[in-house]
Amino acid sequence: MKTIITKKDYGKKETFKKWNGKFLGDDSYEELVKVTDEDTHIMKPFKTLDGEHTPLAFVVTNVYPNEDIKDMLKSISDVSVMRANCAGPIVKEEMEAKGLKEGIDYKLRTANSYYVKTQSGEWGKIAYCNEINSVMIGYKRGRFTGKIDVSGWCKDNKEKWDKFKEISKWNEEAFKKASPTIYNKQKKWAEAHIRENHRVGIFTTFSANRYHIGQSKAMSAHIDSGDLDAGMTTMNCFRDGDYDGAYLCFPRYGVAIDAPDNSVIIADSNEVHGVTYIKGNGTRYTTTAYCDNRLATIGAAGKPEKIIGKIAKENASNLDSFMN
Repeated sequence: MKTIITKKDYGKKETFKKWNGKFLGDDSYEELVKVTDEDTHIMKPFKTLDGEHTPLAFVVTNVYPNEDIKDMLKSISDVSVMRANCAGPIVKEEMEAKGLKEGIDYKLRTANSYYVKTQSGEWGKIAYCNEINSVMIGYKRGRFTGKIDVSGWCKDNKEKWDKFKEISKWNEEAFKKASPTIYNKQKKWAEAHIRENHRVGIFTTFSANRYHIGQSKAMSAHIDSGDLDAGMTTMNCFRDGDYDGAYLCFPRYGVAIDAPDNSVIIADSNEVHGVTYIKGNGTRYTTTAYCDNRLATIGAAGKPEKIIGKIAKENASNLDSFMN
């Protein structure tokens, strides 16, 4: 196992202020860790109280036994316009190329999201962002209902969802190999706070992403919401064709990771991170698998699955009718 200790630390707050929501270029890192066939540990420059360096990321190579998952990921071309921080800034010229004029057809909500004007002439209440080849798969807590259920993609793609669950097995194997201590800690938390029917192994949620020069070229800098404070997120990586770039970058530490085909990265997603621009004609397929702490319904960290909003009113109405 190769170990690399990063040398820079530009500060958490400073890095967030400088890079959050922005695309990461060559000026966002000084050190490129190019992993080939050797498992690699990448450590932060500072040490814990026990004198050990804190892990930033692990890269485990040759994880999946065949190309079944890779082939399935190649068949997923869904896009999202709801991942604002990941999709980069809204550029006025790019919006105009789509026929949308600021102040007339849309208005900015943030630098990375906007509202569109409805047919009534009012501004809509849902904020959109740049289109990105990313789809949320697995379990989620409904923002307007409070209910935990699988995403719409899972309901529309039941066979693929069943196949998708295999990702948990292999990503967990890589996690255990990289750091048994951190893995067991996260496993213990998941089993203590997330119901078995709301997770797959230690994971609740997956994000399938693809990068190509003609599609999503990069993912802007962000911190993942809902991840465990002490946990780490796993991400498989598959390469198709020839390309450069598409590095997983951590600008706080001035480091970027070039992961090989059929690898799994286990990384601290509570640090600002993103994917640099891809160059060439190849495609990079990844799946982020993580445990969303907002799905906890049992134990000390649990929040009841209390139905709210319109569904709650409908249920209450149906119950009144039944009782009467």
